[in-house]
Amino acid sequence: MGDSSRSPTPEAGGGGDGERLHTDRNGRAGSPGEELPRSPSPCYRRYSDSTPTRSPSPLLLADGYDELETRSSRKTKSVSFHSHTNWKSDRKIQSAYDCLQANSRQYHRFFRLLDDLSAIRWTPTTKKTSKAQLMIEQIKEIRTGRNCESLRNKDFPAHYNEERIFSILYGDSYESLDLIAHSPEEASIWVTGLNALIGASKATPDAVEDRQTLREMWLKEMFEKASKNNSGGFIDQTTCIKLIKRLDSHVALVRVRQKLQEYDMGKTDGCRGRIDSQEFIDMFKEIATRPEIYFLLIRYANKDYLTLEDFHLFLEGEQGMAGLTTEKVIETIEKYEPAPEARKNRQMLIDGFTRYLMSEECDLFDPAHRTVCQDMGQPLVHYFVSTSHNTYLLEDQLKGPSSVDGYIRVLACGCRCVKVDVWDGQEEPLVYHGNTLTSKIPFREVIHAIATYAFDFSVYPVVVHLENHCSVKQQKVMARLLKSLLGSYLYVHPPDSPKPLTELSPEDLKYKIILKGKKLAREDQDEGEVSEEDEGGETKRNTNPKKIKLCKELSSLISLQRTRFTDLNTARNKQDVSEMCSLSESTSTKLAHTCPEELVNHNKKFLTRVYPNSSRVDSSNYNPQDFWNAGCQMVALNFQTPGQFMDVYEGRFRANGGCGYLLKPAVMREHISVFSAHSREIIPGVAPQLLKIKVISGQCLPKPRGSTATKASFIDPYVVIQVFGIPADCTEAKTRTVSNDSSFPIFDESFEFQINLPELALVRFVVLDDDFIGDDFVGQCTIPLDCIQTGYRHMRLLSSMGEPIESATLFVHVSISNKKGGGKPQRVKGKKTDKVKADIKPIGLKAADDLFKEASVPLVEAECVQDKVEDAWTELQDECGLEHTANMKQCLRVTISRYMATPDTARLSIQEENGVPFLRSSRPGPLPSHLHRLEIALQKVLLEIHHFLGHEEEFVSALESRLKPCLAMYDSLESHLSSNGIKGKKANRAMENYAWNVRIIRGQLDRLTTLTKKCRMAMEQVESTKTTLDSLNQRERSPLVRERPRLTLANRHNTTDNLTTYGSLGRSPTTPGADCKPKSILKKSNSNLESSSVGYGMQDEGIVTTSWGNGCQAQDDRR
Repeated sequence: MGDSSRSPTPEAGGGGDGERLHTDRNGRAGSPGEELPRSPSPCYRRYSDSTPTRSPSPLLLADGYDELETRSSRKTKSVSFHSHTNWKSDRKIQSAYDCLQANSRQYHRFFRLLDDLSAIRWTPTTKKTSKAQLMIEQIKEIRTGRNCESLRNKDFPAHYNEERIFSILYGDSYESLDLIAHSPEEASIWVTGLNALIGASKATPDAVEDRQTLREMWLKEMFEKASKNNSGGFIDQTTCIKLIKRLDSHVALVRVRQKLQEYDMGKTDGCRGRIDSQEFIDMFKEIATRPEIYFLLIRYANKDYLTLEDFHLFLEGEQGMAGLTTEKVIETIEKYEPAPEARKNRQMLIDGFTRYLMSEECDLFDPAHRTVCQDMGQPLVHYFVSTSHNTYLLEDQLKGPSSVDGYIRVLACGCRCVKVDVWDGQEEPLVYHGNTLTSKIPFREVIHAIATYAFDFSVYPVVVHLENHCSVKQQKVMARLLKSLLGSYLYVHPPDSPKPLTELSPEDLKYKIILKGKKLAREDQDEGEVSEEDEGGETKRNTNPKKIKLCKELSSLISLQRTRFTDLNTARNKQDVSEMCSLSESTSTKLAHTCPEELVNHNKKFLTRVYPNSSRVDSSNYNPQDFWNAGCQMVALNFQTPGQFMDVYEGRFRANGGCGYLLKPAVMREHISVFSAHSREIIPGVAPQLLKIKVISGQCLPKPRGSTATKASFIDPYVVIQVFGIPADCTEAKTRTVSNDSSFPIFDESFEFQINLPELALVRFVVLDDDFIGDDFVGQCTIPLDCIQTGYRHMRLLSSMGEPIESATLFVHVSISNKKGGGKPQRVKGKKTDKVKADIKPIGLKAADDLFKEASVPLVEAECVQDKVEDAWTELQDECGLEHTANMKQCLRVTISRYMATPDTARLSIQEENGVPFLRSSRPGPLPSHLHRLEIALQKVLLEIHHFLGHEEEFVSALESRLKPCLAMYDSLESHLSSNGIKGKKANRAMENYAWNVRIIRGQLDRLTTLTKKCRMAMEQVESTKTTLDSLNQRERSPLVRERPRLTLANRHNTTDNLTTYGSLGRSPTTPGADCKPKSILKKSNSNLESSSVGYGMQDEGIVTTSWGNGCQAQDDRR
């Protein structure tokens, strides 16, 4: 353990102001899984005797601390800071490691912030009081998660959630004090408060007051405009509600009315119902300020507003926006910041920041997918097509109503394939579900509705699935109506066309309606017999299927011919590419499980429609993902039935502008590829991705639809995250329940998911109300992974019917990165060639093996260069203390801030040396060791990126030249294998290995493309940093900045005490009613009590662990 004179190490020992709580010799607080008793009230106090005492401080009460009885005869108390409503034990056995005893000892600690806000002090300690503290002015930065080397290289049990971990870096050598809080909320409060104190210590004494004035000036001006017609400077409650809604449209009316009632309670009869200027300002601050966004603002900018540079960095670093200009950032500030003076100063206050985060620009769904953004020029078989089953039905399959409204509704949703069951009527054909009690509608009205609404929402082709049960006479009526009502929309594929219909693209067939049905064998027949039209009969093992007559007039209009399905081998050998099969749910499920690769290959060439089993008389739905995994294009669902699977379906087809056509993943389209959704092997050429989601909060969550009047006015919400995709990707996770927090719960929980086939994955967020009887549905949002924007995002929740719920949103943070091991890059034994050779599989045919042997050379070179870039990037991220999803802008932000925090750093600049941009400092003499390591890591990644970009075209050209002969040989591979005596299972295995190797080469090309975009963006971010540095250097040379004195303890106390920028927030992320002023985040107002927090600690060789809170630990990696 380090000498107390060297550094402020929180160390083990007796004495001091606190006592150790119940721990075993290994430092475990209580038994595994043990929870502290819950209090029925917001907070309670329990001492070693029953003598009532005065409340320790407003902060302790507001944040819901438990004061627990100590085992000492002394009447000192220990304080746990956690929320009763959010309490959840983190102690779970998740692996064998968790069953082992910790190789360390733990001790309880009291942590407190001094009254003058100058330092953090802890007890008990063997040090002198003056040494057992850390000065605020020494703190350089705060890191969250395991982003310090001392933590990154340590093994932690699974119950140490990373959201609970943060580190305080202090001193010129950037030593770290590593802390593990009892809960994520607890950690968030301390991180936010410390950042606020750091920012306050660097600001001018009146800087914060200026920001407060700007917001109040704006609110006062708005109030005066609203009250100009009223004498006495008052407004009534109706006007107040309208004004608040106008200033912040996302505020819940219920909350505003509740606050107005609270204000009225303290007034006399004559003053009730009237609001003055100051009351309005205070009320707006309390209602409109969201604590989680306020905390984000403080943690990102170290102050309660964003400058132009801060906001620019936030957009590029956190939101992942590329190619941003200063003009665009200014335009965004002017668009969302409501305070005129702040706009003039190019600053964004909390209201503007909240407006921006709630805007369409920050929606979780990528705006790029609100319009068609995929290649629409590929063959029809390469697309998933939005398809409806028995479209005319509005309810069940037996006795429900039929209506043209079914067609209008699904076409408005982007559906591109509808079904029409046609039967004989008295005069004209009718549409209904045959042999049931469903109502009937005229065929004429159905076709008229299709023609009218087919292209209102999407311009791409509509397929009309005709199930014909009519006589020849009424078939001719059908043909006449189709021609007259569809007109130029009707597409009839020419018999002499050089391409079959399925090889035409959606782009080729825009504004066309294609008829699908039975067709005569010869065009010269006036009429003939075809197998039964009933869809269920097409897959029956029936050697003598029922025959019906078909007239030439109707047959000639059919472009997509339906055919019976027997098995995949027969289809491969006999089915024409212009024919398509309809498979029942049961048949498709069997094929998808018994021969998944063959079904995927079948769907590369032929169109396949899947429809629900006839047993689903209630119009229920199956999981469409099971058949998308097999490459089936037209997976038909009952659109009239809401539920989980309809949510997944609608979520899938939200992509690509909702046009109803989605390009299948490359492995399902390429002629030479191997893919099975059920295989346990990696997908060749596809890089898995790591999806990280932090569910932060919910807004305006309604009571579940249909909830009874006896149900409490509050709901107990929790969020379930479901991932749909191939079986290896399917999983779900859920947050804890936030009890009695109703509309605005704070969840603050993070989850990680490995996605092996990102192109096919969807993420569904479901909000449920926790109840003893059954968890009620509140809202949901389903988004394809490809459509998710990273960064801080809001998503709009939808009802069970798919309709937007007014103002109901979830606030999340999302990051997506290639799957890669954590920590520092590990040295891999053996050469890179060994890995590539392992990826390339043997064919058993010398000519083929020689081709792939030649291709392995550029594969090795490309793999090595890419790994060097990624390893260098990881090393820089680790040195910056950032997640492995951090981009160059975020790394540069940390690097520049560390340079500027180092004494004698006068100027920073980006200078090019041999074409490589480097960050240079005018600081004389050698750099401190921590800064030198960071400089080396930054130089290394820039050199690797420069080298990669300089040779990227060579790698691509080399791989493409090796790929061409491999593709050319594939068509004749089967005959080559046969001539060399390779037959049967060996030949099949050789063909699969050949496709595998081709996919490896293509995957490397895809990876090169992705890394090229990432590297170019990084260089653009380095280039854009020049502007930031120019502004920073100019500001640092300003006499006002150079002569600005350091804040004394007194004025620092006053400045922070005045940091009431947004007034009383009304609640903190942990407990309703807490004040979110930076002082109140960490500082208690009653100075008579010594401690503001307590915990236990752990001591191991060179590692001293301290904590506050019941289970909050701190590690100091110094001897």
